[in-house]
Amino acid sequence: MAVLGQIRKRSIFLIIVIGMALFAFVISGVFTSNGGFSSNKPIGEINGEEIDYEMFNMMVEQAQNVYGLSTINAVNFAWNQGLQNQTLIQELEKLGIDAGKDQLEQIISENQSIVMNPLFQNEIGLFDFNKFTNYISQLKSSNPSMYNQWRLQEQDIISLAKQKIYFDLIKSSVIYTNVESNIQYHLENDKVNIEYLRIPYDMIPDSIFQIKDSEILSYLKNNRELFEIGEFRKLEYIYIPDVASSLDLNNIRSDLEQIRDGFSQMNRVTNNIEEIPGFDDVEDYSEYIEIYSDVAWDSIYKSKQELTSDFSDILFGLNVGEVFGPYRDGNLFKISRMIDKKRDGNINKVLIADLVKEISPSNESSNLSYRIASQAEFDANNDLPLNNDNSLSISSYDSFEDFDPGLPALSNSRQVIKWLHEDQTRVGDVKRFTLSEGYLVAKALSFNKKSLPSIDEVRMEVSQILLREKKYNFFTDKNKSKDIETLSKNYDVELERASAVTQYDPILVGAGAEPYIIGSAFSLDNDETSKILKGNEGIYLIRLISKQKAEDINIASAISNSLSDQEVQRISTLIPEVLESKAEIVDNRSFYY
Repeated sequence: MAVLGQIRKRSIFLIIVIGMALFAFVISGVFTSNGGFSSNKPIGEINGEEIDYEMFNMMVEQAQNVYGLSTINAVNFAWNQGLQNQTLIQELEKLGIDAGKDQLEQIISENQSIVMNPLFQNEIGLFDFNKFTNYISQLKSSNPSMYNQWRLQEQDIISLAKQKIYFDLIKSSVIYTNVESNIQYHLENDKVNIEYLRIPYDMIPDSIFQIKDSEILSYLKNNRELFEIGEFRKLEYIYIPDVASSLDLNNIRSDLEQIRDGFSQMNRVTNNIEEIPGFDDVEDYSEYIEIYSDVAWDSIYKSKQELTSDFSDILFGLNVGEVFGPYRDGNLFKISRMIDKKRDGNINKVLIADLVKEISPSNESSNLSYRIASQAEFDANNDLPLNNDNSLSISSYDSFEDFDPGLPALSNSRQVIKWLHEDQTRVGDVKRFTLSEGYLVAKALSFNKKSLPSIDEVRMEVSQILLREKKYNFFTDKNKSKDIETLSKNYDVELERASAVTQYDPILVGAGAEPYIIGSAFSLDNDETSKILKGNEGIYLIRLISKQKAEDINIASAISNSLSDQEVQRISTLIPEVLESKAEIVDNRSFYY
């Protein structure tokens, strides 16, 4: 059932069977158009089966509601989990795996919300599967809607049962022999005590070697899988924030100062000038806040620790009736008035009325930002730089996936990525976007195919790899006939010791992981010194002081079972990935989100 639990955790939909509180994930055919929903606009395909957009969108909304995910994260969650589940379902169908009543009863009997329901228990309080099936049969006539919901849930349970059969078959085929278990036992428990000389690579000067560009290029080609860059599209952009200017801030502060002290205004009904009292004098402060504040009054007594403002010390120390402000608190300007103080148990609390103005750009500031963005768009469309007036910095972004969530640190910028990957977008195209807090002007720079990076991009990384190889060969050629003590003296490096080292955890203190070096030690006889060895962190010679072989004990079957369980767990995780990697997938998410 551990595998079954993992499958449930990876599944997509959450369905509740009304009245039974049967909470589970839907993982059967509803991910594709076979689930009873249809759409003329599939969001993708899995091995030829269309993924219905309407159903997929329901899954996205459910992921948002249940897990609180953003739209893009919910889309990715639904897509990734759906691919895993659907490819597995297709594999079960291909293999002809089916489940019957016994498997259905087993899964239902393990759901505590059903087992503990008195409706389905016999006279001695035990779950009775016949009572459960009778209840379902009665639903068909008494509550057809609820019965249809159960039928959907039943298909899910059958699907879970099929998957359990599948993973049980895998589990039964995973066997570790006693020989394999014995090898693993000795890897973990055989130990060596060694003496070693480590010559760090940086002791040999880089300056005596030359790394040619042809060598770097040859290394890149021979290790293409490590360095190859996937297809990507590149854009450059400028961002024009639509924020309050310094003049806007001063105006907001001045308005609050007038509200604090009182001001005169024309009464449009009487056409007379009337005097409005200030916040520090008004009697009905709650009504005053309702009229002049952008935020409603929070009429709750708070301790000093509950006052989150940077000015909490000043606010807590005000006298009753005293007013403080205007002051800035995040994206707000406030004036605060002490209304009351009281002792609540052992805690002093205060009641403060805040009159708040949100900091937002004025129409003039917003219009200026719009004009700047429009001018940048015009310039770029006429082959001028995006920052033609040099007032804004240009940023660039490489998009490797058409479903990248957006540009770094810019909310609501998914639309930019979507535009970049649209079929009609061409290199050199320019577009202006309205984001949550400003404008962005983007230009498509290049569409790049899969390729190796340039030599300059990997020069430092590859040069270090090649330098280590050259230094090892240089050291070996120069010191072929010298013993470990002579080398220790010549290079002024002390011999070090390591005790109780195993192949299972091949760590040398001060050097880190050196599996090749430790493995070599196990091939030596006592007092034998190795040849010169190339390690991760230096050049080594090792001398075996002693080897401790663990005593053979008769626990091979227990080890075999443990190793088998670990392997089943590993395979259970890999199977969805393998099935997905073999599947023919069409991804149209970027058309919709």
